[in-house]
Amino acid sequence: MTAWRYLDTGPAPGADNMAMDEKLLAEALRGSAVPVLRFYTWDPPAVSLGRFQDEASSVNLAACRKHGFDIVRRITGGRAVLHWRELTYSVISPSDNSLFPNDVLGTYKVLAAGLLAGFVRLGIPAEMVSPPGDRAAMVNRTAKEPACFSSPSWYEILVNGRKIVGSAQRRLAGAFLQHGSILIDYDPLLEAEVIPGGGLESAVTSIGREVGRNIPLDEVKSAFRIGFSKALGVTIR
Repeated sequence: MTAWRYLDTGPAPGADNMAMDEKLLAEALRGSAVPVLRFYTWDPPAVSLGRFQDEASSVNLAACRKHGFDIVRRITGGRAVLHWRELTYSVISPSDNSLFPNDVLGTYKVLAAGLLAGFVRLGIPAEMVSPPGDRAAMVNRTAKEPACFSSPSWYEILVNGRKIVGSAQRRLAGAFLQHGSILIDYDPLLEAEVIPGGGLESAVTSIGREVGRNIPLDEVKSAFRIGFSKALGVTIR
């Protein structure tokens, strides 16, 4: 089996978390052939903005200051995410790895298998779905939504029609990074306060809601580490 490197870097401020992802992507570009699976959390909580988002219209600065939340910009695209009670994963790999297709959506589908296996281990019936309708129209519509969890994307992971994880990807010549927010808990009022257009409770769920208990972070990490390993046929060390 192919070996992957596993990093659990724990809680850190938003700028440190994003710097570590950038560092790992730079290592892959310099020739590190071993894919990396990284888990981390955010302390203090933060709002991360997509690479091309307008900050003034995408985040409530005053609300973030009131709560002591960081604001940070990702190197990936997509929309604003509140990193509160969640586990963030990132996968960094050379793009010539035979496990991954050489395109964004193909790679999303491969990594979705690992995420789905993690949810199964937690007893959550998650599924990967594609939104109906024309792809160009879907991209145009969701690009206008400031909050990541307020709108569906292609090859989305849902539980009973509700979004539970949001991911974004950056591809460079020779390597890619995909990272995403796996919701352990969800507070729609808090999200709506810090992200305009967020807080759509009917469209979002969380691990805690689905399993009906306060689930330890280590249990979530273990489920997804094993899920990625088994679904993708890799050894994670």
